[in-house]
Amino acid sequence: MSELITTQSRIHETRWHLLSTVSSLALVMSLCTAAQAAGDTDRPTVWIELGAQLDRIQGSETPFLPPFMQAYPRPYETVPSATTQRPPRYAIGGEGKLTFMPEGSDWSLVAAVRYGRSNSDKHLHQQTTEVRQSGVVGRERVPFIAHLTRFGDTVSSHKSSYLIADFTAGHDVGLGSWRGNSAPTVDFGVRFAQFTTRSTATLRDRPDPFFERIPLPPTPFLPSLPKYQTNRHNHSFYGRSNIDRSFSGIGPTLSLNGSQSLVGSAENGEFTFDWGANAAVLFGRQKVRGSHRSSGAYFVNEGEGPVSVNRPPAKSVNRSRAVAVPNLGGFAGASLRFTNAKVSLGYRADFFFGAMDGGVDTRDTSNRSFHGPFATISVGL
Repeated sequence: MSELITTQSRIHETRWHLLSTVSSLALVMSLCTAAQAAGDTDRPTVWIELGAQLDRIQGSETPFLPPFMQAYPRPYETVPSATTQRPPRYAIGGEGKLTFMPEGSDWSLVAAVRYGRSNSDKHLHQQTTEVRQSGVVGRERVPFIAHLTRFGDTVSSHKSSYLIADFTAGHDVGLGSWRGNSAPTVDFGVRFAQFTTRSTATLRDRPDPFFERIPLPPTPFLPSLPKYQTNRHNHSFYGRSNIDRSFSGIGPTLSLNGSQSLVGSAENGEFTFDWGANAAVLFGRQKVRGSHRSSGAYFVNEGEGPVSVNRPPAKSVNRSRAVAVPNLGGFAGASLRFTNAKVSLGYRADFFFGAMDGGVDTRDTSNRSFHGPFATISVGL
């Protein structure tokens, strides 16, 4: 009887130990679940990010160089006209980003846009030292005073803009030791890009002054007239171009972004190292629209009108081509993070291969790239 009572007592003790252990595990699991729910509640579900950037633009465009630019020596030209027509090197812009992270999920939805523009107006006038010469002209022997110089004059204007928009969905992949807020995210979706440029150039040129009496060689643009070659004479040239170039494309994009904590905590503020890389293929169309014209005149004797004028009609430029443009990019930077705020500084680069047609009369594809520093401020809601 005593053995039966002892056995039943041990069975009851075992049950109590088992119940207490299960209860303890249930209590711990409930506390963990509550803590996780509290953490999810504290984490913002919507992030709004605004920023600005300074981009170094790289991409070539063929300058407008009419035939008369190569017809004569240009001793007055210390800076080539092609240099004056070069597009601006820097663009200033802004960016915005909206991120939605549902509670209890490792997924995020992102809509981001970047816009930048640049303007450049240049005027280059180059000439030889001015020499004055006096004399008489015509049968009536009319006196004149001539201002004798060789000169070249270039006025150029260039405007460009770019727009890059991303619509992506991302997932926290948690690679290796990257955990929590530092886990990398793989984003995939659609990228849209649009680049536009508008360039104009006006050139005026007088390569030979009136005081020269020696015969001048014929030019492919405007031959000299033999009957006037022993008189005071000169050529006067004019050229103007107006060219618009653009590319618009859309295609799939894939990116990997991460952030690693360096010091501090999210509650009291922490510094992080941020990085990212992206790749895309954009399917779109590059276009070139515009026209250019050049004219010349041959003069003899100061004060008299031209004896020969060549004004060919304007030549139109009209090209359009469907292209596939590969795109690679990346960034690196640092951030000061809080629970619902972040300030970031970094350097970013994007390369679009074969995006633009930089030619004038013939197609000449060129890459378009943007790289430079950026700064952003993010607020979590």
